[in-house]
Amino acid sequence: MWLYRALAAVGIPAALFLGLEAGLRAAGYGRAVGFLIPDEKPGYFRTNPEFVSWFLPSSFDLRPLNFRVSIRKPPNTIRVVVLGESAAQGIPVPAFGFAAQLRAQLRARYPDRAVEVINTGIVAINSHVVYQIAREMAEFSPDLYVVYMGNNEVVGPYGPGCAYLSEMPPLWVIRLSVFVRSTRTGQLATALAGRLVKGGHRPAEWGGMAMFVNNAVAGDDPRLEAVYRNFEANLRDIIRVAAGAGARTLLCTVASNVKDCAPFLSLHRPGLSQADLEAWGGAFNRGRIEWLLGKADPAQEDLLKAQRIDPQYADTAFMLGSLDLEAGDTEAARKQLAAAAHWDALRFRPDARINEIIRIAARASPEGVTLLDAAMIMGSDPASSVPPAGRGLFFEHVHFDWKGNYMLARSMAERSEEALFGAGRGASPWLDSSGCAAALAYTDHERLSVLEHIATIVENPPFTNQLTYCEDEARLARDLALARAGQTDPDKLARAREAVRAASARDPENADLPKIGEGVDDDSGDVAGALAQARRAEALQPSNFALATDEAIKLSRLGRFDEAESLLKRTAVSCPPRDLAAMAPAFADLFTRTRRFEEGRRYLDAEVSERPADEGLRMVRGRLARFAGDNAAAEREFRGILAENPGSQPALEALVNLLGQTGHPDAAQEASLSALDRQPRNLANDLRAAIIYDTRGDAAQSARCLIAAEESGPLTAAVELQLARKLFDLHRIDETLTHLAEARRLSAYEGDPAMTDSIAQAIERIWSQLH
Repeated sequence: MWLYRALAAVGIPAALFLGLEAGLRAAGYGRAVGFLIPDEKPGYFRTNPEFVSWFLPSSFDLRPLNFRVSIRKPPNTIRVVVLGESAAQGIPVPAFGFAAQLRAQLRARYPDRAVEVINTGIVAINSHVVYQIAREMAEFSPDLYVVYMGNNEVVGPYGPGCAYLSEMPPLWVIRLSVFVRSTRTGQLATALAGRLVKGGHRPAEWGGMAMFVNNAVAGDDPRLEAVYRNFEANLRDIIRVAAGAGARTLLCTVASNVKDCAPFLSLHRPGLSQADLEAWGGAFNRGRIEWLLGKADPAQEDLLKAQRIDPQYADTAFMLGSLDLEAGDTEAARKQLAAAAHWDALRFRPDARINEIIRIAARASPEGVTLLDAAMIMGSDPASSVPPAGRGLFFEHVHFDWKGNYMLARSMAERSEEALFGAGRGASPWLDSSGCAAALAYTDHERLSVLEHIATIVENPPFTNQLTYCEDEARLARDLALARAGQTDPDKLARAREAVRAASARDPENADLPKIGEGVDDDSGDVAGALAQARRAEALQPSNFALATDEAIKLSRLGRFDEAESLLKRTAVSCPPRDLAAMAPAFADLFTRTRRFEEGRRYLDAEVSERPADEGLRMVRGRLARFAGDNAAAEREFRGILAENPGSQPALEALVNLLGQTGHPDAAQEASLSALDRQPRNLANDLRAAIIYDTRGDAAQSARCLIAAEESGPLTAAVELQLARKLFDLHRIDETLTHLAEARRLSAYEGDPAMTDSIAQAIERIWSQLH
């Protein structure tokens, strides 16, 4: 009946709608929008690659994890459904996230039971989407829902900080619109409306958190009340859905990094007068420099003065909290760090109100709901009694490192046991951290892929705007260097291979394990072994273009070109356009290895004609032209991309590299300098331009480029020191001290005590002259 009432509310006769819907379905129009769709394996369903486009622009190409689940739960099976966002999915590497660890813990505890942990977490979604997934999973006989969500309520679909929707409608409108778009009639109407839009524009691609930097939502924004109401309604409805399915629910508060994650965006309180702003600026700037220099007492005095003028500026509270921690005053620090998170205007972390709603929902629910207060036990709640949550548990703001995932998964496992079995307990012990690592084949070798994924996240805004960005990047660069140094170590590779073998023998249905083994074999130079592992992974997952492409590239590397080509062509037949574009590098690799350059060009020309705005396709075509020795065509391609999108870093780097290698250094310099203002976050170009200006004797421009480089990625202490010297020569003393402080911190991470001492002496000389 609710359907008829909804249709009547928007003036659509129910009979007309149902008739049109039936006709469109009979004609095969439209696409399935459910989270799960029938799999080619009888009796199974698989995740729908198109599901997220039901809520977010399809051009974002965000997808659930690729897995299948049987419609009928096998006997003697515990089926757990994990609901949430990117932290629940397990970013940076889901194979080692808390859902994977939860499964390992329950399997160890109950070796006589089959354990399924169905990880439905997806990047960028929020409770509006999670509710829809929960409804659908109710049809698959779950025993337990584990709900870990709350990070994206402001920035996710229909939130006030959302980057791709201009308004936040009431909840009933949101749900009605979701339903309408799930129908073939709604899809037809959407398609027709799209054709009527004049002056079409290039679809936005997923740009990660950088997409949201202009969508500030302050801690006192009145729109947050609607966010809280919607979250509470969605949460209660998820609990209701679980109960209706005969499942129990484990509600988790959401933890975040408060200690080591500086605010993404600080805003002034409304109504700050010009006089107050000037007074605040003087105190804040002095305090910030003193904080960087480690001058705790004057820093605290100046920052407290700034905070009295403007108590809403998040960076001030963060620095004061860090000073309190250094002084050993944990409770004062906790209050300041909580204030910093509350007033952070880019709301990628849950606030205290979200977690309180979760607690209230758990208390108000009937039997069958259990609470895991993760925010409290991990130290991110203002009322926690443990040290404030920071690095060691988290990589950045909300995504867990191994230790954080282990701590959360172990607590989840214990609460899950309580929810599922009450006083009953498994006969076997829980896994310790090393036992869990063994179950998932997590070794030193896998650390590199984890860190590399994190690096792709934090090298972009809003992380580049954080107070601690230089230091955070230096620490990550050090960790990456250590991980890369051991990536091809024979002993580490042998241990990793044995870990995969042992874990696979214990858990042959885990599709992540052969993927890990594939990486180990690749790094060992065993392409045949990597191919075998890739095929084992394929057998355990629904087929898709990514798996086929991976296999084809390995076949090409082994010289089995006919097999590779046949596989790619078979896969391409059923691929949508976006997946065909993603397969283009594999086709280009095949054509390059077989030196069929002209055929490769024709193939890419056809693909580009279908997707002319796809830069990735055009970059592949340019690189193929280079391999073919047609440098002029490659240059035209790269310049063409830059003409349409001056911010394309891959095109600029390819062009500069091409010009430099073909004997045109002046043209390479011109291309580099002309891109400076258009690519302010291009670290390689910033450093290159600084060298160019140095050779021309232009210290001011060189300093400008080095400052831009510092905001773009990790620098060494030597580069920071060089920048400080340039600024000193330009009589910019405050900036000199700032960069000397950064240089000192970086040199400590680089393990150069002599440089650290030398920089410290320089700081003291300048400081004593000023004071």
